[in-house]
Formats: sequence, structure tokens, C-alpha cells
Amino acid sequence: MLFELMKSIRFIFSNMHGKKFLFFFLLLMVALIGLIVLLPTILIGNLVDHVLEGETSITWIERVLGIQVGMDKAEMLIRYVLGVVAISLFSTGLRYLVHILLHRIAFQTSGRIRMALYEKLQTLSADFYAHMPSGELIANMTSDISLIESMICSYAYDWVKNISLFIFTLYMLFYYNTTLTLMLTAFLPVFAVLSFVIFRYTRLLHKRLRDKFSEMNVYVNENLGAYRVVKAFAREDYENQRLNKLSTEYQDIAIDNAKKRLYFSTPLHLTARLMSIFGLCVAAIYVIRGEMTVGMLTIFNTFVFNLQEPVRSITTLISVTQQVLVSANKIYGLYTTEPDVGNASELQSKHGRIKTIEFRDVSLELDGCRILDHINLKISTGQTLAIMGPTGAGKTILISLLIRLYDPTEGAIYINGVNARRIDLQKLRREIAIATQDVFLFSDTIDSNIAYSNPDMSEEMVRQMAETAQAADFIEKLSDGYDTIIGERGIGLSGGQRQRIALARAVAKDSSLIILDDTTSAVDMETEVSILQELRKITNKIKVIVAQRISSVQDADEIIILQNGRITERGKHEELLALNGYYAEIYRIAHQNEEVELHG
Repeated sequence: MLFELMKSIRFIFSNMHGKKFLFFFLLLMVALIGLIVLLPTILIGNLVDHVLEGETSITWIERVLGIQVGMDKAEMLIRYVLGVVAISLFSTGLRYLVHILLHRIAFQTSGRIRMALYEKLQTLSADFYAHMPSGELIANMTSDISLIESMICSYAYDWVKNISLFIFTLYMLFYYNTTLTLMLTAFLPVFAVLSFVIFRYTRLLHKRLRDKFSEMNVYVNENLGAYRVVKAFAREDYENQRLNKLSTEYQDIAIDNAKKRLYFSTPLHLTARLMSIFGLCVAAIYVIRGEMTVGMLTIFNTFVFNLQEPVRSITTLISVTQQVLVSANKIYGLYTTEPDVGNASELQSKHGRIKTIEFRDVSLELDGCRILDHINLKISTGQTLAIMGPTGAGKTILISLLIRLYDPTEGAIYINGVNARRIDLQKLRREIAIATQDVFLFSDTIDSNIAYSNPDMSEEMVRQMAETAQAADFIEKLSDGYDTIIGERGIGLSGGQRQRIALARAVAKDSSLIILDDTTSAVDMETEVSILQELRKITNKIKVIVAQRISSVQDADEIIILQNGRITERGKHEELLALNGYYAEIYRIAHQNEEVELHG
């Protein structure tokens, strides 16, 4: 655990990018502030002795202020007050500067960590996202990073301030009265034991709290995405009860954490108070016996009181530090996650347009289940491959292999005769455009969504792509046309309209392979015919079409039928009809439905 913690801390420091020296220098300044804030106490104690009690011994700090024996008390008072004010102003200014610079380092570091995590997320495979709830990732990118940000700019400052204040105060106590300070140190083992117990115990508490927060975050994120289903089934009350249950559990854990923290912190605070009372009583005895001046009593009592501040703060600091450490481990764990799909150690240096794609005995297993079994096929530029099959046959998984969301567990996919694993992943994906049935549109203008692959695309080209996808007519009827802002995930558009914009986005990309995964399922037959006619005009690309309608695939150069992860039929339209298998059955059902509609 300690080893993982050290790696997490190194990861945070590695993202300071040249600011580590400044960060530690600022912490050194914080320690200096801890020393400076003690000086007014010394001055006030000496003021009591020299101005009120008439003491004649002069210390170094008074010589700095120009105070001399026999000086007029009014002048001495003015010099003491000016000294206290000057020191206070200097420490306040230094504290302000340190805080500003620490916040700048914190924001820059957290920004780099956020970008590092986001870039890591871009490299992770589909299998990772299948097992990692998006709500957990959102918590990593927001609350976990915010805690690290707070640690850099606030909690680190508080730790150094309190430790330095404790050390310097203890030193000054020894300087003024060694015997009495040794008596007070008898309380320190109690502080040490209680602090250690708090540190060890609160880690588990904060992990429980963080896990419950993540669970609640996952639920909220999932529920907001499914609001249409919730409303359609009138399950608002049920979902409210579920969230209330999770929220109540989170509150119970948080309250339990607070109770346990107080359970340990109360004796800590009580011990600090007893130490302060004990020190005051013994110091008073020294004054009565003439072994300590009133000014020294003032200094000593203030310093003993100063020791309480670090003790009182330690419970809170340990608590928040444990929260940070839990979050840091979460972030580091995500950052060090290795993608299942990535670049090989040796890449093919020359790779241009995709001209041929070949599956050679490809099989795929996910979570111990065989999804694809010995797939063999080949397709070249200008050709169209159509894929049909029942639900769950593995059609979408097969095209996921093309864009390397997964890699085969057996066999290999060859691009232009080169194993796809040896082709740079980014270069490969730049040559592929895809439009799926589950359309995702960004909360942006229609123009920006279509031109997503090339933001500099001309308006004329955007309109041409929209016409190819049969989307131009409905877009131009919108109040703002191509400048219409689409709601999240395309809210405000029908399913068919979203599909046509996604299709326009796919054909707009300068790619050599275009994949259409049931892209016309939500459009009417007439629109589908128009779209297919436009797609036939694209002859400089490889086209892969996944569909359920015969009309979408019948003109393909090769049609394959996937069933239970295997290719059970393959050939052209007429050849598959002659086989009298799955394809022929779908064809007959489609024609029967057409006749029913015609005579109905």
C-alpha cells in the first residue's frame, strides 16, 4: 500500500512540469512564516517586561528595533507597536504571495493531470468501457482531481504551517524554560499515538465514503441518460426512492465517519487543553517564586497555547489527507491502466489509403464467451460488403474489429497485406468513417457535427454531404438551418434525422473505408432508396454495410450472413436466394409484408 501511495505522489509531482522546486521553496517560505508569527509574541512579552515592569535586559530583537536601556517608555512602546505591526504586515504579505503561487501551481498541475487522464481514456479499449461505469470516470475527472488540487494549494500549506509552528514553538519553549517544557513534553506521546490511530483508521472510512459517492454518481449519470425510459414507464417515484436510498446510505457513512473522527479527536483536544492549563499553572508558580517575569509568563503561555493549534488541526488534516490519498490512488490506478488494444512495438512505417481488408481465420472471445468464430473474408476498394444476421450474431463486434476497438484472440486482420496490429492505430482510424444505429451527436451546430472530421470544411461541402445523406431538406427547414444548435445527443431531432446527420458526418470524412451499421433503420423506405442511390456513387472507398433490410444489402458485391458468430451464408443476392437459407427467408418475409401493405 505504501509503495502504491509513493507512486501516486510521484505521479502528482511529475505533472508539476518544472514547478517542483518552486513548490518546495514555497513550502519553505510557509515554514519561515511559522517562525515569523512567533516574533510578535516575543515583542509583546518584552513590552510587558520593559514598559510595564521596568526590566533592563535587552534581547537581540529589541536591538534590531533600536530599543536601549533607559529609553523613554513612551518611545519604547511606539517602537514595540511598530515592530509588531511591521512583522504582521510582512508575514501577511508573504502569506498572500505564497497562497497565490501555490494556487497557480495547483491549478496548472490539476489541469495537466486532467488532460493526462483524458488522453489515457482515449487509448483504452471498448472492453474497458464495458466494465467501467461512466459515473466512476466522471468522479475521477472531477472530485478526485479537485481534492488533489486542494492538497497542493491548501492542505500542504496547512501541514507545513502546523508542523513548523509546532517545532519552532517547542524550540522557543525550551529556550525560555527547559524544565517546564520537559514537563509539557510528557503529553507528546499521547498526541503521537492518537494521531497514528486516526491516520490508520480513517483511511478505511474514507474509502467507504468514496466508494459510496462513486456508486451514487454512477446512478445519477445513468438515470439522467435514461430519462425518456423513466418517463415512458412513469417510474419517477421509483427512481427517486432509489436515489434517496443511496443518498441516505452516503449520509449515514459520512455521519459515521464524523462520529468516529470526533471519537478520536476529542481526547486529542482534551489532552491539548490539559497541557495548556498545566503549563499556565506551573508557569504562574515560577512567577510567584520570582523565577520568571510576567513578560516571560506571557510569552510562555502564548507559546503553549500555540501548540494547541497544530494539535487541534491534525484531526482535520489527517482526515482530508486520507481523502486525497484515496483519490490519488484512484487516479493513478486509472492512469496506469494498460489498453487491451494498442500499437505493436514495431510498426509498418509506410501506410496510406486502405485498399484491401482481409480477415484470416479471425476469432474473438470476450469474458470467456466466443463471440466470433473463424471468420474469413476479403474486400477491396470500390467493393461493398454487406453483413446480415439475427440479433446477437456478432455483426457490430465484427465491425468493431475493423476499427480495432477489439483485437482478435485468434487469427489476424490484414490491411493492404499488413497485420493491422503493425499499423499505427491513429493512422488506421483516420482512414475509417463510421455511422451507427446508436447515433451520438455533439451539443453543437448541425454544421459542426457534419464537419466533425474537418472543422475547416467549406459550407458548400457540408451541404453536399447533407444532400448525399438526404438530410438537406429537413435541415434547411429548421429556424437556423445548419447553424441550429443540437441538444445533448441530438435531442430535438427524430431518430431518422439524427441518423441522416450521422451518415452525412461519415461520408464527409476523407476516408478510404466507410462503415454503416444499420444507419438507415429509422428512415422510411423512400428516403432509404435515395440514400442508397447516393452511396452507390461513392466508388473510391470500401463500403461495409450492416443492415436488416434486404433493400439495403441486395446490391452489395458480397453479402455474408452471421449466425452465432459464424459465417453461415455468403455470396451475391441471387446466390443467397438460391441457397434457400436465412437470407431467402428474410427476403420472403419482406415481400409478404410489402404485399400486405399493398393490399391492406
